[in-house]
Amino acid sequence: MVEQQKFALSWKWMIMGNDFSHQKEINYRAIYGKLFSGLLNQFGANYVAEIEDAIQNSFLKFLKIRTQYGKPDHLENWLFVVARNDVLNQIKIRQKQNNFGTLESVDEEADIKNDKDLRLQTIVFIASLKNVSIQAKILFILKNIFGLNIAEIHDSTLLSQDAIYKSISRTLKSIQLEFNNKTKEINSISVNPQAVTIVEEILYAVFNIGFDSFNEQTENIVNEDLCLDAFSLTKLLFQQYRYDTTSNLLALFCFHIARLPAKIDEGKLIPFFKQNREKWDKELISLGFNYLKKPASISKFYLEALIISKYILIEQFTSNDWKDIVKLYEIMQTVSQSPIVKLNYCFCLSKIDRTEEALKILSEIEDELPNEHVYFSLIKAKLLKDIKPREADDLFMSVVNKLDQKIRKEYLLENEFKKF
Repeated sequence: MVEQQKFALSWKWMIMGNDFSHQKEINYRAIYGKLFSGLLNQFGANYVAEIEDAIQNSFLKFLKIRTQYGKPDHLENWLFVVARNDVLNQIKIRQKQNNFGTLESVDEEADIKNDKDLRLQTIVFIASLKNVSIQAKILFILKNIFGLNIAEIHDSTLLSQDAIYKSISRTLKSIQLEFNNKTKEINSISVNPQAVTIVEEILYAVFNIGFDSFNEQTENIVNEDLCLDAFSLTKLLFQQYRYDTTSNLLALFCFHIARLPAKIDEGKLIPFFKQNREKWDKELISLGFNYLKKPASISKFYLEALIISKYILIEQFTSNDWKDIVKLYEIMQTVSQSPIVKLNYCFCLSKIDRTEEALKILSEIEDELPNEHVYFSLIKAKLLKDIKPREADDLFMSVVNKLDQKIRKEYLLENEFKKF
């Protein structure tokens, strides 16, 4: 319970606008992103590969020395200096090996401190690339700004590890080709609505990965570091550009975050409709409604925030309430073809006695998802629970056997089986 209270307080501390830069725990993912952004700004897009290698080397060097010398003072700046020197050494080697003359000169006297957080500018920079798909941009940023490895990205997306690796490699080559031997300040990119939309999608993806983590080491389901980063960068994006879509994305984050203190109780996962609403953070819910704005044209974030707000406001759902949410999901499918949206739609259809229709939709979208997709299996099992209980149990067990996360396995075993 103490850990839950600490978690809720840290969220409110950050969201209400206070400085959270002096937290005792080190957010290595955020440091990775800051190092990448700072080095990209200093050396330019032509040296992305060298920057990636240098950051990895700086962390490895830190791991080697910390047991003997302890953590360096100002760890982030120490890592930046080590990585910066590594990049310089790689460039010098590259210049010597270049048979076509020297590359552009590199300022070795450039700032050796990394006291600015350039992650948002870097995300905008990558989002503005012309010859890279939106999906490829998202994958590249998940790795290089938020420090996710290929396996983590795979666990939280609908893509294979091989596809993710190839996409990131192609994006790296595209960046090098687009800025071949030319420097470009990341702050020089002119922001357009399409770039902001891509940035929003990236931050939305990062938050979702953190909010519902399947990592076995994430005991309370939520990866706080990722969610904190996504929220803070979204807030900064809204402050700079004031888009209604960004405001609605913040509303969505607030509604989710407000319920976290009630998500785990005495080490047990508590489903939404059984949570103690007294534990929900009323201030964050109020802040969410302040951010919620009806846009000029319907957007996914507005509709999703609106649906969550209804879940929050209505304590006892009636059939009419579920019908209202079904209508919202039908509208959402006009702006988003995500199979996850359709999965949620199917669940809501079952609440208004349209289970057969929901099962038909599930069969239609099964090929859009990886084999044995966890959420697909769980939704299908829930729909079958009353009409084909043995088949439902088989599906639940298949999910349990694949999960490494103790808290999820215990929840399924204790709550979802008919136990013949």
